[in-house]
Amino acid sequence: MCFGNTSVNTIRTHTILDKDGKAHVIKAILRAGVGSTIVDNYAKGGAIYEVDIKEGIVCTYGKNHAGEKIIKHPQTDIVMLGRKIPHWDEVVAISKRAAECLPEIRFIGWDVAIGEDGVQLIEGNHNPDYELMEFFGSRGYYEIIKKYI
Repeated sequence: MCFGNTSVNTIRTHTILDKDGKAHVIKAILRAGVGSTIVDNYAKGGAIYEVDIKEGIVCTYGKNHAGEKIIKHPQTDIVMLGRKIPHWDEVVAISKRAAECLPEIRFIGWDVAIGEDGVQLIEGNHNPDYELMEFFGSRGYYEIIKKYI
């Protein structure tokens, strides 16, 4: 996914393992780099947008680290709201498979890149911007997480 900047743009999927070791994606965020930075990180000037985990469609306005609402990507004027994420089922599947390979870590944020030919798992994060769970997009994740612990 290219949005006119110089970074790889990723989806951050948050997975949690249930008591039986089965992985569930409970939140997903599109991370889009802005400017000439080589990363798409929210803390480094990137823009974030929540993705509906069932449909794979961007479902919120964006936000930057300064807390400003973003309707269009700041560099390209691409409207993200309503955008369908390509290869969405594959994004979810690779995140779940990776999470189930690490049963010692029940909550992981995965960075997944999407290219023309499919998806690539970039990395897993044990500290995946927890504030984005409750303070960006949909809320109520404590209640969701409690179902799995």
